[in-house]
Amino acid sequence: MQLPGMSYDPVRLSLDVTWWPDDDHFSFSRRLWTRPHRGDTWQLEDMATSGSPVSVLALPDRWAAASAEAIRYFTDLVHTQGDPF
Repeated sequence: MQLPGMSYDPVRLSLDVTWWPDDDHFSFSRRLWTRPHRGDTWQLEDMATSGSPVSVLALPDRWAAASAEAIRYFTDLVHTQGDPF
C-alpha cells in the first residue's frame, strides 16, 4: 500500500548547456524525470530553460547559478517525496 504523497520511484535531474554557433551564445535547460512504478519508461515531470541568450563571458557564473538552482530544486523534491507528512 502506498499512502497519498508517498513516492519511492526513481527521480532523475539533468542540466544541459547548449551552444548556438550562429550567434555564439549559450542556453541552459533543466529537466526532471521520474520512472513511475519503477517501470521501463522515464516520464518528464518538469522542465525549465534560460529565457535569454548567455554570452561566453557570463557562462561560468550562469552555469554555477543554474547548477545551484537545479540541485536545490531536486533536493527539495526528494525531501518532499521522502517525507510526505
